[in-house]
Amino acid sequence: MNVELINFMNDEDAIVKYARICYGRDDTDNKEGLLKTLMRNGHTSVFEHSVFTFKITCPIFTARQWMRHRIGSFTEKSLRYTTESEFYTPEFSTTEKMELYKSYMRLVETTYKLFLESETKENARSLLPLGMMTQFYWTVNARSLMNFLKLRLDKHAQKEIRDLANIVLDKFRECMPIICRLFEEELSN
Repeated sequence: MNVELINFMNDEDAIVKYARICYGRDDTDNKEGLLKTLMRNGHTSVFEHSVFTFKITCPIFTARQWMRHRIGSFTEKSLRYTTESEFYTPEFSTTEKMELYKSYMRLVETTYKLFLESETKENARSLLPLGMMTQFYWTVNARSLMNFLKLRLDKHAQKEIRDLANIVLDKFRECMPIICRLFEEELSN
């Protein structure tokens, strides 16, 4: 599983500039104070001007949770046009269950490759389980990114998406350190 930041547009200085139009001023004095006021008062529409594009590699079951966040754009690798079959291996409670899982995945992979010899890719892909790895690009604005993080960093979220959300949080922190810190403070309250 992996998260890679591909592109980022409009940093904190840009957000401050865009927020200042509300007050008819173009100065950027007290940047942190303005960002804090925006965050605290829920005036977060200005954060929509900042845009991130990530490349995500994860199991299909995690991708489906991710794509429930509709305020974003997604482009996923198509199993109609590709024939890769890499599988995710979660942690299991016993070695016996782990071996059973691996054996099952080998059977799925063998069967899938056999079907590819005489069936269309569209039909063969119906054999593949949710534990198969996928890749997708996700373009999202900072406001929606914070909503995603709020939900997917929660202790009730599934481990795999929580792990990836922590990587997204690190990338967010690198690009927008003040806004991320204010966001994390809001989360802890």
